[in-house]
Amino acid sequence: MIPTFMKLKKAFRLFCLSPVLLVLLTGCAAVKTCRISLDPERLTAHSPWFYVSDDDVDIQEDYSGFDPRTQQRFSHLNIGDKAIDMINNADEVILASVFLFDVFYSKDQPHRDIVEEITTSIVQKKKGNPEISVVLILDPVNRAYGRRIGPAVKTLLENGVDVFYSDLLSTRSATALGLGQLSNNILRFADTITFGIVGKILSIPATPKLPLDNPLDEQGLSLEALWNALALKANHRKLLVTDCDGTYEAMVTSANPHNASILNTNFSVTVKGDIAKYIYMVIREDIIFSKKLDLVDWSDNSKAYKKNFLTEVLPPLPEADINTSAYSSSSPVAVSFVTESCIRRSVIQMLENARQDDLVRIQMFYLSDFKVIKAIIKTAKRLKKPMLIILDPSNDAFGMKKDGTPNRQVAAYLMKKKKQLGLNIEIRWYDTHGEQNHAKIMSIINNNPARQKYELINGSANWTGKNLKDINLEANICLRGSKKVVNKFNALFDLFWWNSDGMVYTIGYQGKYEAHTGLNKWKNGERWGYVAW
Repeated sequence: MIPTFMKLKKAFRLFCLSPVLLVLLTGCAAVKTCRISLDPERLTAHSPWFYVSDDDVDIQEDYSGFDPRTQQRFSHLNIGDKAIDMINNADEVILASVFLFDVFYSKDQPHRDIVEEITTSIVQKKKGNPEISVVLILDPVNRAYGRRIGPAVKTLLENGVDVFYSDLLSTRSATALGLGQLSNNILRFADTITFGIVGKILSIPATPKLPLDNPLDEQGLSLEALWNALALKANHRKLLVTDCDGTYEAMVTSANPHNASILNTNFSVTVKGDIAKYIYMVIREDIIFSKKLDLVDWSDNSKAYKKNFLTEVLPPLPEADINTSAYSSSSPVAVSFVTESCIRRSVIQMLENARQDDLVRIQMFYLSDFKVIKAIIKTAKRLKKPMLIILDPSNDAFGMKKDGTPNRQVAAYLMKKKKQLGLNIEIRWYDTHGEQNHAKIMSIINNNPARQKYELINGSANWTGKNLKDINLEANICLRGSKKVVNKFNALFDLFWWNSDGMVYTIGYQGKYEAHTGLNKWKNGERWGYVAW
């Protein structure tokens, strides 16, 4: 009796100290810096530059536009086809880390059922090759922030696919006050000391009589789901790694394999070689972390399977195989993989290194981070050619109308600075009609033969504090020297900018989306952590 009492007393002290510990841990996370290493880390990973041939890197795109002749929207969808092609050609492994997959309950028929297509491809691959390792790690939203198992995940589990869920308590608080972070820590502590009883009680869905609806799950909203959602952060990565004929290939994209997102404008970069192995190891680190916390739906619940999972199903790649190669005429393209706050550092470094005669193109879903905006202003002030920015008007989100935060306020701020400081900058809006300009991509080029430059950064990270301050899990890829890839993106960007094929993609800054709700809404939202991801 006495030992039990002492354990409870110790647990109570830890509970009382949890807010203090949370503040200390948050502070430690805030000062963590990026380090370039061959040691893949779960968070703030920053790989060395890997050199590949131009044939081993490519870019894919999804986009929508409006045809004024037929008065109809149209779409060009390429990213999902590439992902399915990678799955179909895989030999030994299919590994993915995804934000949105089998979520957002809706009775509407999707424009394209990409979830069903990917699920079917994986199942067929698994049936044809039972020894292949297929592992997904998803954001907790795919559990409806509770314990939901959606139809696609259920099908995958029945066919030998293990599905993990990223733990987000170890990242920084999404808001300045940290109340959501604190509530999640309290819930986990209470669940731990009651051996899971608290979690099971709170996971019971609300009765139909209560006015609580869950847009993610038809079964209703539980208190556990509501509590977990208060964290306001995500595993926002969109990554796929496969192998074929002994070569690993990775896709780094802004596109979610998600039906309600299928018409959004996105870009993906695919690259073969050792950097894909590095990305595999970063995803594996996240899976190791989730396995320790048992945040997983197992396809096989046997003790032996779980014990040997990290050695037999998802083994580490030999360290000797993850190495950088030197620049050569056959490997002229440099690629680097960056996550979380290392993405912000890479973006700012690219802007700061831009020469006066470089041309900068930016296409962005959310733009609100103060440091990135400051870097944009400094760069646009010295450029001889206009910096071109295509922004989403922050008008649409899964059938709901938004008030333009943060992009309309940020655009107004940049245009104000243009007048005050003489910035060489132009802004256009992607003219959306329900879908989103979901891209998060920038290119910087210089066609002068004496100092050629072809740089690009693309991935999951919006340029907001939530995406760039070690809050969300994010993943981007940086390229140098791929004239093929950068020019392909630039050609599409210019098509959107000029509407040169007679279709309507973008419209000018003034007019339809110029009005906004005041600069303070953006600034306060960014300062206090309420800007969406």
